[in-house]
Parts: sequence; structure tokens; C-alpha cells
Amino acid sequence: MKIKLYALSTVLTLFLFSCNKKENTTGTLPEVTEHTETETDTLQEAEETPRKESIYLFTLTPKDSSDVAFVSLSDIYPAGDEKDTLALPNIEKIGKENAAYFTFDKNYRKRFFSKTNISETDSLFVYDYAKNKLVSFAVKNLKTAAMLNGYSSEEDWPYHNYDFMIGFEINKKYLNGFSEYYRDALVYVGKENPFSKERLKPITWKKIAKKDYPSKALKNNDRNLLKNTVTGNTYFYKTDSHEYFLQDYLDSNKIIYGRRLLVVDSKTKDVIIEKLFSQSEGTSPTPLNYENGEDSIDQWTGKLFKNKPAVVFGFEYLSFGCRSISVIDKSNEEINIQCDNRH
Repeated sequence: MKIKLYALSTVLTLFLFSCNKKENTTGTLPEVTEHTETETDTLQEAEETPRKESIYLFTLTPKDSSDVAFVSLSDIYPAGDEKDTLALPNIEKIGKENAAYFTFDKNYRKRFFSKTNISETDSLFVYDYAKNKLVSFAVKNLKTAAMLNGYSSEEDWPYHNYDFMIGFEINKKYLNGFSEYYRDALVYVGKENPFSKERLKPITWKKIAKKDYPSKALKNNDRNLLKNTVTGNTYFYKTDSHEYFLQDYLDSNKIIYGRRLLVVDSKTKDVIIEKLFSQSEGTSPTPLNYENGEDSIDQWTGKLFKNKPAVVFGFEYLSFGCRSISVIDKSNEEINIQCDNRH
């Protein structure tokens, strides 16, 4: 009898697991999905399901010396499956030279739209936060195209599906006055402009005494990362709403290994967000603003989005993956920029 009960219990457990797995499966990425994430000091025992972005942002890339700027959406439209003949046309029939960059016909464009939840009635918004410059385009007037990614070349012929970035092309003449190589530009595709267009502020750091850094214990994981370091300089910046504290941590060679950021409510003095940016195989702390000249600006803060609190970003370089934007509120939300990094 005990064996039968155990077998029945096992079957029920497997059935419930299968149901839960089906419920967590998503077909296409939604255009907008609200998300909040709570930060904890302990490691998660199981791997979490990939979180959905509350807003999908993309980057803009100049195409060689041509008059084309390209917005890759491949992060939400992966086309690596060679058996998926609807994602891309037959590349070999297009030819080596022509296949390096080509536009879609209506069938492949329609498939691209259906998988990314993009509509012909949507608009594409390009916002340069450094220049406080915004332009928009009707999607119906933009060409959909495929371009070889930066790590592929004619030597890789015949090309594979995963060699391509897929997205929209924009004529550079409409982007006059934007940052060089569009490095400070963010792209959004949807019905309405999400950007507040309130000019962001580059953070001007001021050195302060270590004793003035807020007394808040390090998280367990951060403490382990910093166990072989010593504290270096301490910095401060203030706006009407927030106070920003930055602590350097130095390795045995007195080189900056990491920086810890605390953003505090100016009125209540509560710590709103806490971030550690450290050296790793794929990351390194950015220089502080103006350390390498007047045009050297990485850290920004302010009201970037209409329907979100203020943000802060620009504290680390990434070799793998893409930059993110920290929302300054208790949700601890990180908005990842979909940069199609193939490194």
C-alpha cells in the first residue's frame, strides 16, 4: 500500500511540475510588461526564469561609411535556427556581396512584425540623452533589413542565420546633431514616446571623507568580492531629490577593483538603491566624469522616462552583454539595453 501511495504521489508531483512549466512558457516577448524585482542578500537556490523588461530599449549603429544607421532588434527576434526558413530568405541565392546587407520583402517583414509584436502603425523613437534630442519615424515608412554582425565577414561565406542582425534602417540625414556614433542614443518602438525629454544631468563628483559615507552593511556576496581590497576615495553628488555616494575599492596594486554606489532620499536619508560595480572577465568600472577631459562623461541621472522614477547609469564597461539603467526606487528595477552584443 505504501508503494502505491508513493507512486501516486510521484505522478501527481510530475503532473503539477509539467503544468507549472507550461504556464511559465512564453511565445513572443511582449512590448510592455510591468515588472518589479526585490533585492535580497542571499543567493537564490534555483535559477530564476528570465525576467521580462518593463520597456524594451535598443541601440543605434552606423553602417560603415554609408548613409544608413541600423537598429538591431535581434535580441527579441532571434533567427539562429537554420531550419526556420521564414526568418530569412535563402542567403546563398542572394549571393555573397548582396547578402552582407539586404532589405526584406513584405512576407519576411510581416513575419518579423508578428514575432516582435510590432505594428505598421507604431513609431520608432530615437532619443539622445546627452544632446536632449528626440526624433521619431513612422514604422510603415522604415525599411526592415538584415545586416552581417560585426564579428562576421565575407570570409564566413556561406553565411548562417545567426550571422545576421535584423531590424530597421534609418537615413543618417535625419540624425544630424546626435552624439558621435550615436553612443548616447536610445531607441524605442511602440505607440507613444516613453521619454520625458527632461534633460539628464551628468554627475559631478566631489571627494568627501570616508566617515561621511552612509553606514550600511555590505551584502554577503559583495563582501566576498571585496575581501581582498581596501577602501580608496569616497565621492558625493546631490540633486533636489537624491544624494549619491560612491566608494572606491582598491586591489593589491592600488588599482580600482570596484565601486559601491548608494543613492539616498534627500529628505528621509533612506537608502533607495545599492549597487556594486567590480572588475570581472567581462566588466570594469568606468572612469568618473571629466577624469579624461571635459567630454568624458559616463554617469548620468535624472528623469529619463515619463512614467518612471529618476534613473542613474554609466558605472561600468561591459565586454559581454549590454548596459543597463537603474531605476531609483525600491523596486530595484534594472532596464537592460538590447544592444545585440555578439562578443
